[in-house]
Amino acid sequence: MSKNNFKVETTANGQTPKQDTKHKFATANIAKDKIPTGKVKTLKDKEAIKAAREEEYKNFRVNALKRRAKRMGLSDEQTKVKVEELLKQIDAPNNYDIIIMFNPEDYDMVKQALMNDDITWKFLVTTYGFLEGDAEVLASLRKLLPATAKIHPYAKRKPPILPTEKPRMRGAKKHTKAEKKALAKAAKKARKALNRNKGNNPKSPAKERLEKFMRDRKAANMARKAAKNASHKASSTVVHMKANKRSKSVKMASTLNKAA
Repeated sequence: MSKNNFKVETTANGQTPKQDTKHKFATANIAKDKIPTGKVKTLKDKEAIKAAREEEYKNFRVNALKRRAKRMGLSDEQTKVKVEELLKQIDAPNNYDIIIMFNPEDYDMVKQALMNDDITWKFLVTTYGFLEGDAEVLASLRKLLPATAKIHPYAKRKPPILPTEKPRMRGAKKHTKAEKKALAKAAKKARKALNRNKGNNPKSPAKERLEKFMRDRKAANMARKAAKNASHKASSTVVHMKANKRSKSVKMASTLNKAA
């Protein structure tokens, strides 16, 4: 039933219908309760949550390193040393690849601010720039750049603690586009020839199954034809009658006439 055709019984009598809070159409008309719940996160609570997350991340990295060290066959002492190196690396400050974006009219101001603070950049154009730096450089950029500017820091990946396998280098292309097309065409032609000759091999199980099927079909046809002939013979009765001997009376009469 369409929503437009749905009528409440009380509306026909001029009464105000009751709101059905369980119905999805009724909840849209109910005003949201904006009364504060009293749950306010203080700075101390936020710092405690941040510390708990950092501790959880450290435990995750340490457990992963221990599992990998066990698979590699490292001893407990070697694993302990690697864990200490990992914790030092986690506590060390990050280095960032930083992209800054700003309005074209702010280009001169941004360039002058970076030069005054001795911040070097990789490149800088009228609308964006790219530079490298640590957390201190990142904090300086947030103070120097105008409010309309946008800063996108990307933390650089730190070297692995345990040795890793070198990724397989991608070599040069073996074939050109035309060669690949020719190879694909030859492969398609070979597949067609294979499908065309399928079953011609005398040792092929497909050929044996086909021959057995044809023999069984021929035998079934012959049996059906024999049964049909037998039923036809049984239904029709043939009576063989002996032919009557020809009368000699006419011959005798003709001979008498000749004699007379």
